[in-house]
Amino acid sequence: MYKKLLLVLVMAISLSACKKNGKKTGCDTNQICTAEAVAFGIAFTDNQGKPTIVEEYSLKNLRTGKPVTRTPMGAYTDVVAGFVWIANDGIKGEFSSEGDDVEITAKSKATGQVKKVIVKVSGGCNCHVAKLSGPDTVKFD
Repeated sequence: MYKKLLLVLVMAISLSACKKNGKKTGCDTNQICTAEAVAFGIAFTDNQGKPTIVEEYSLKNLRTGKPVTRTPMGAYTDVVAGFVWIANDGIKGEFSSEGDDVEITAKSKATGQVKKVIVKVSGGCNCHVAKLSGPDTVKFD
């Protein structure tokens, strides 16, 4: 039930973002996009490769110097230990079409260790957000 509600919410945000961003940023308003909703994140593990909880994390767009908006899916971060949502179509306007470096900082709840990684994220006039480069998993020592 909640998964369906979440999917509908993400799709609604995505479709409205296409129209709003197309007019506001000068994007091609005739662009045809699929109705799929795209979202992605990053997993954190302990030194054994097992998921580990991060108690603090932040995402910063290095092009703008601003924090990345916590996505509506961010409320579900703790459902899967160590998984952090980075972006979805609802916030694609925060990223350039060519892609921006996003610095992710996370602190392990178990060890207190802090890790920083860079993930390149595109959005802007593209139909969907995309991870262009960067790790899928980060391992704490």
